[in-house]
Amino acid sequence: MPKVVDADQYRKELLYQSLDLFAEKGFANVTIRQIAKALGISTGALYHYFPSKESLFEQLVEELGHQEVLVLNSAMATRKTLPKRIEILGQLLLENREILVKHTAIWLDFYQHSQVETILNNRIFQRIERQSREAIAELLGIRDFRLARFISVSIDGILVDQLGKNDSTIFAEQVALLMEMLITYFDKYPEKSSLNS
Repeated sequence: MPKVVDADQYRKELLYQSLDLFAEKGFANVTIRQIAKALGISTGALYHYFPSKESLFEQLVEELGHQEVLVLNSAMATRKTLPKRIEILGQLLLENREILVKHTAIWLDFYQHSQVETILNNRIFQRIERQSREAIAELLGIRDFRLARFISVSIDGILVDQLGKNDSTIFAEQVALLMEMLITYFDKYPEKSSLNS
């Protein structure tokens, strides 16, 4: 009797398995043949799920972004004070440092080897960025999406800094400083968050 495969689940497994390969070799330095070999499937089977390396990458980014938003949304499950939510954000960053640094490495490599228009006009990338910003805004009760974007960009900067150091102590210090800055900012401007109302 033929084995029944959940195609969507299998596609997700392939995406997650390709994450380490992209992080290790970089987007530009890995071929679809190398990806298939590392995943233990034929190139034809890989093309069945992903028409190109770019498509695989886009779907990986979409899946990772979706998972990050789910994690942020689950952090909001219990209504807590704004300082507690800021603390939760910091804790999530600390707990997920390794995978977030991998995401950052993959993104930077992709950006370096792609045309600017490819990135700016990609609907998947735009949607993931918007969803991430919205999740941060929701978690912190932020009404101003410029502020949510600033927080997101600040987190990205801390992650980029890890690429050269990969030092969990420095990462923890920088996350703690950012969380302190957010608490101080919202104390000074309580109107910037609906959680202070």
